[in-house]
Amino acid sequence: MPRRTCSLSPPEWQQPETEPTITLHLRTITPLFGGGYEPREVDSHCIIRSAAIRGHLRFWWRATAGAQYKSAEELFAAEEALWGSAEKPGKVAIEVALVSEGSRRLYSEIAPKATPQDGPREGVFLFPFQAQRGDNPLPEAHARENVEFSLTIRCSSGCLTEVERCVRAWLAFGGVGSRTRRGCGALCETSDPAHWLPPVDRAQRHSWLRALTDASSESAAYTVLGKARVVFGQPVVKAGEAWRTLGRFWCAVRKGHMGDAEGYVPMNGGHWGDYREALARFERSQDQEIALAKPFLGLPIVYQKFDRGPAPARYAPTLEADETGRMASPVILKPIALANGQFAPLIAVLSAPDPVRINVKVGHNARVVDLRLPRADRVLRRMGVAHPLDAVVKFAEQEWRTRAEALP
Repeated sequence: MPRRTCSLSPPEWQQPETEPTITLHLRTITPLFGGGYEPREVDSHCIIRSAAIRGHLRFWWRATAGAQYKSAEELFAAEEALWGSAEKPGKVAIEVALVSEGSRRLYSEIAPKATPQDGPREGVFLFPFQAQRGDNPLPEAHARENVEFSLTIRCSSGCLTEVERCVRAWLAFGGVGSRTRRGCGALCETSDPAHWLPPVDRAQRHSWLRALTDASSESAAYTVLGKARVVFGQPVVKAGEAWRTLGRFWCAVRKGHMGDAEGYVPMNGGHWGDYREALARFERSQDQEIALAKPFLGLPIVYQKFDRGPAPARYAPTLEADETGRMASPVILKPIALANGQFAPLIAVLSAPDPVRINVKVGHNARVVDLRLPRADRVLRRMGVAHPLDAVVKFAEQEWRTRAEALP
């Protein structure tokens, strides 16, 4: 039988659709602590883990996009759709390639010793990594400096914009490893800094910051970047110099040395009324509430015990958040890499729910009480504000003679 001739034309070749790819080349600008399987230590076999970076990016996605969702359930559903969960695959894939493992150094080689004139400086951020004595002794921790790695992110085209936005927020306000809210493991992007890092010009930087978050008229019930306040210090050449400035600033805040002519004096006692006034009275009372300022800056707070001196000095409570024991500080202090290659000290106060109940523990005894803001604290009165977080922002504005940049 004669063979029939096919009249159909072959299909034209079409390039298969590929997922958008984001590629960054990153370098740590402050010491990297923790992040490994052993607490406080860097994993020597896997210094930068893609799973850890995914966790950081998920947090900053919630911070940048979370204000648009009306409930935690809506937020989780959207997060699961984008980043995945144990039950569902996500739309984002992350790959890390180590370029340089940097140098390995001990805590004592990194943290400068405190002096009566300067105080602990950036060492105030590193205290969890010093040698621990007592019932559970630990040696001092190791850190990694100048770690370099490439980060590749693949995602569907529909979510590229929001993924890029959370990456910018992560680079600006976060880092890798532990204690990133205090500047450890801060990062700079070296291949295309103009695309990923904030500009040095204030007007351009303000627009850059506002693009990081969705506008929202209501405060969320979880931590978000919307309505955050950000203060930049003067740019410097070295990241360590900016970090040292922040250490001195935070020492002054923790002692309440704000708003007076004397300024921060390391050898002087604390000015907040929490310890010698409110807690000293609380020890001898049966009150079901307490007015304190410092818990609003983060929990837990562990007061030091003194074996000598008057009774209040021997009272050494630990203050914890009621349900979880911890409350991440809404205050971020870190050196931020700028697009022009400089670094600036940065203070950001995130929008986060205030603590409402705390656990006051002394030994095996614990009391859960309501927490409220103090009405007559002398530090708040000197600063002319009613909330400790407002005092942090105002003090930063005074120190650097600038104005905070408020996000929508």
